Amino acid sequence: MSTFSTLYCLTLFCFVAIFVIKMRDRSRNTIQHDRQLSSILKKRLAEGAIDEMEYQRLIEILTKK
Repeated sequence: MSTFSTLYCLTLFCFVAIFVIKMRDRSRNTIQHDRQLSSILKKRLAEGAIDEMEYQRLIEILTKK
């Protein structure tokens, strides 16, 4: 019974570790994507493709997630 408990705990620990790593990576990807979108909006503002009000509106939408 002791061997079974040890294997069960080890397996459970591995699943939790994998879950935490996947969640962390997903969070990093989301942050990086938001930075890219913000960079695109800044570039469009500098080029005159959008005005400042539109820029602020779009940034607000991005940060509401």
